[in-house]
Amino acid sequence: MADKRARVVDGAQTVIAIAGVMFGLVPLVRWFFSDEHGGLFRWVFGTPTGAMGYVAPLLVIGAVVAVVLALEPLKRSRA
Repeated sequence: MADKRARVVDGAQTVIAIAGVMFGLVPLVRWFFSDEHGGLFRWVFGTPTGAMGYVAPLLVIGAVVAVVLALEPLKRSRA
C-alpha cells in the first residue's frame, strides 16, 4: 500500500513540476530575452508588465516548489 501511495505521489509531483516549468521557468526565461512570456502564460495569467513580468513567473515557481515539498511527507508515511 505504501509503495502504491509513493508512486501516486511521485506521479503527482512530476505533473506539478512539468506545469511549473511550462508556467514558470519558460515564461521567465522568455521574459529575460524577449520581454514577452509566450501565449500559454498570457492566456492563463494575462499580460503582466514591468516588475510583474518577473514576479508572476517567480511566484509560480515558488508555489510549485512548495507543493512538491508539501507532498514529500506523504511518500514516507506508513499507512
